[in-house]
Amino acid sequence: MSTKYIEVGSVLVALIVLWLLLVFINNPIALIFNSIVAILILFLLNAIFALGIPINIFTVLIVAIGGIVGLLLIIILRLMKVAFV
Repeated sequence: MSTKYIEVGSVLVALIVLWLLLVFINNPIALIFNSIVAILILFLLNAIFALGIPINIFTVLIVAIGGIVGLLLIIILRLMKVAFV
């Protein structure tokens, strides 16, 4: 994979995280709710569909901070066999 795509993807992820932080700082209840829902969905996806995503401190932190977007990122990286294999 070309390094250009990795750099562009990294910048896009950073911008999304920055936008999420700005939105959720104004409404911390939404951040807490989003994190709890995303962690529950992570556990359910592993239990029902057996995605094979390891439940460790790194995945839980990514999902807790990123919420649904973090969960989608983990699932995409897992399916592409880039990380969490």
